[in-house]
Amino acid sequence: MKDIEQKIEELLSDERTLEKLLLLEKTRRGVPKENLVFVGMANIAQYYWCAMQAVLKSRANELLFFASYLCDRISYSHCLGLISKLPGTKEALLDIGTKITFDDVQKLLREKATRGEHISFEYAAAKQLDKHGKLVMVINPDLPLEQRICFEAEAKAEGVRIANPEEFPILRGEFLHTTKAEHYPTIRWNFERGRYAIVGVPDGITDTFVYEFKTCGNKYSMYFIKSVALTQADLYGYFFKRSKKRVQIYVVAEGLTQTWEDKVDKDKAESVLADFTRVDGGWIPPAPKPWKCKSCEFNQSCSIRPR
Repeated sequence: MKDIEQKIEELLSDERTLEKLLLLEKTRRGVPKENLVFVGMANIAQYYWCAMQAVLKSRANELLFFASYLCDRISYSHCLGLISKLPGTKEALLDIGTKITFDDVQKLLREKATRGEHISFEYAAAKQLDKHGKLVMVINPDLPLEQRICFEAEAKAEGVRIANPEEFPILRGEFLHTTKAEHYPTIRWNFERGRYAIVGVPDGITDTFVYEFKTCGNKYSMYFIKSVALTQADLYGYFFKRSKKRVQIYVVAEGLTQTWEDKVDKDKAESVLADFTRVDGGWIPPAPKPWKCKSCEFNQSCSIRPR
């Protein structure tokens, strides 16, 4: 297993090879190279934050999702005994995984649950560039005091500012996953829908429900994030065939977790897939609220950003 894991790691770390494999796979599917094929469920759900951002981010991240797609098909095939080594041609490499069924994915998930492999986030501290381009250290606010002191000493020795996690919302969310989210087994897999290969990894999957956890700074932003989180859970439930969803949003300013439990809305999942496809096909959606554009990575190139 270690040998094939090493080969997979070498493959995924070679960006040029991945790009060639992506183009070859699109050719095999009869899709023009500029068309989007490999997308993530989380990005699709972002449609309810900003429809254009959902598509632009998906295009920017396509190689990443293709790498996830390829990695899972190879590693799961090996775990299931379908392959013993990597083939010698690119075409044969891309054929790996075609025999994996949804029942196989369920089997691998059950094995993870039996081994107690629940989703785990190990973020303690990280170094980032702030908005001025200066290196800072961000420390998980829930760290035990003795660990926090060590990181504070390291930052002081290096002359690095300790930044507030609120300056880095994505990293803040990763920190809070460690201490605030519920932990369930999960698995990543891809599903064919039209021309798309849609990759998803819920924050948790049980026999009856999918779990999604998000964080936000205050209650005002929670109302905007809620629709994204619920839709993301609907997509997970739709593709992973679970009838219920459990969604939690941790509100930092309140120090409280809001929880919603409901049936998976299959109509909502199909609706957002259709809407996302329409924008990807060229339909221009309404502009989002202007304040959303300020922190968007595509605000300089987006065609619908308020001017």
